[in-house]
Amino acid sequence: MQAKEKLFVFVLLSLNFLQWFSIVESEYGLPQMIKYLFSVFALGAMIYYRWTNPSRPFETKTYDPVIVFFVVWSVYLLVEASFGFNDVFYIQRVLGQRYFYLPYLLPLILLYTRFDLAFFAYFLKTASVLIGVSIVIQFYVMGFSMGGGMYEPLHRIGLFDIGSGLVLLTVHFLSKKVSAYMIVFYFLISIFLFAHFGRRGLFLESVLLLIAMISIRLKSSLLVVRERMTLYFYIFLFGLFVFVLFEPVISSTFIFQRGFDESAIQASRGRVFDDFFDDFVGTGDWVFGRGLDGHVLRTIALDETEQLIENGFLTILLKGGLLYLVPMLLIMLKAAYLGFYKSNNDLAKGLAALVLLHIMSMMLFGLPDYSAHYVMVWVAVSGCLSAMVRQPDNHQVTLMMNA
Repeated sequence: MQAKEKLFVFVLLSLNFLQWFSIVESEYGLPQMIKYLFSVFALGAMIYYRWTNPSRPFETKTYDPVIVFFVVWSVYLLVEASFGFNDVFYIQRVLGQRYFYLPYLLPLILLYTRFDLAFFAYFLKTASVLIGVSIVIQFYVMGFSMGGGMYEPLHRIGLFDIGSGLVLLTVHFLSKKVSAYMIVFYFLISIFLFAHFGRRGLFLESVLLLIAMISIRLKSSLLVVRERMTLYFYIFLFGLFVFVLFEPVISSTFIFQRGFDESAIQASRGRVFDDFFDDFVGTGDWVFGRGLDGHVLRTIALDETEQLIENGFLTILLKGGLLYLVPMLLIMLKAAYLGFYKSNNDLAKGLAALVLLHIMSMMLFGLPDYSAHYVMVWVAVSGCLSAMVRQPDNHQVTLMMNA
């Protein structure tokens, strides 16, 4: 059984290497075929995993009318876009462009895949070990890559990050406490790097993940009163330490120079949003979207059109309209509700937090993406909808995680 979980880990690693390879292939003169091999392997392995681990109607809520409608509309969008498969270049776009076609296929695969406690146990143990490799790469980036561009270094750090958000939220299940220290350390360094490179969305998402981790931990039945008081003390001590020692350094980073207020967002994205709302005016646009290959006005682009907007909500409206956006949000919100309020363990709550934070991240970026991060969002949705994941209590989950 563990071989299947290993396969899914390789899916996530392949997607990470696909994104990094897409950035460096031209710089190093690497053959494009390698990129497409990563893409094909990840897609084929996911489909195989779904085929061998189908969800069961009596265990999950993935067969209700909203999800069925979402699936039907998604299939329509995918089939409609497939009519454009008229040359090799189009196939290359499907396999190589992370925001184009495959992100809209992922939910159809993952919603009907069975992710049980055995899967999450193997995932958590493996992902927590790989975080150590990511920390080593973080130190290398801080030592040698702080003065250049941001995309390649950040993707290099993410090569072995197959789901750090879920690890952070659920690592307290593991008996090896060093894993908890490592993941918190990884996130603290990540927050500094995101601030340095000016990545507001990733910065806020990481901070919110830390807050969610603390909230879940403090409410956990696995903590006794003494441990709760100790955690409160360390949180206060850490906050004071950061404010006193690092406030001058952090406030001088690029992210705070850009700002977070409305005027800062308007300065960086205002023209893009204005173009979108000037062009996207028809009732048909809002209801049905313009298809997965749809374009919208972008006056700063060379041909004055673009296929995505730096906002998850607007990009989904462009591609599938309200007929895609509304059911997708309803599915995610229902999954988050079930995970938070209809579950008996912190694993389901961690999955719910991951889903809710993704919805929030869509305001700053959060695009549908053929990436390990977006795959894990839909794994979290599927997990929250599964009674097998929600019903066990924390002690049963702990036994499974450390078996």
